[in-house]
Amino acid sequence: MTRGTRGTVVGVRPQLVQQHLKVVASVRIESGETREAYMPDREISAILPRSVLLGEARRAPVSLLETIASILSRMTEGRLVRVWEYKDRWFFSFQQWKGVRFLDDAEEKPDTARGAEDVSPDQSQTATPA
Repeated sequence: MTRGTRGTVVGVRPQLVQQHLKVVASVRIESGETREAYMPDREISAILPRSVLLGEARRAPVSLLETIASILSRMTEGRLVRVWEYKDRWFFSFQQWKGVRFLDDAEEKPDTARGAEDVSPDQSQTATPA
């Protein structure tokens, strides 16, 4: 497997390592092989904002792992990720925004191949006052 191989997250779980949160995912790579990979701390911080889940606290109850597992599942399973090896350990990260180019709406329709719905203004639902 080369650096930057793509895969899809098929399962994810929180894991405690010396009382610290780590996130491990099963990633099915392009070859069909499944690999266990760790989410880097910067990605964990982005997907699980500590200030929202704990506020100023520096200790968390183990029971919070159930909530964290649910959030991780909803936010990662099924997503396309990049997988790489560093110091004999596999890691994964989400696709970057760097490759996305925003266009004027009149120039071109956005790519809807990844599941985004193409809704014209006359089909959109708007709230009406009761």
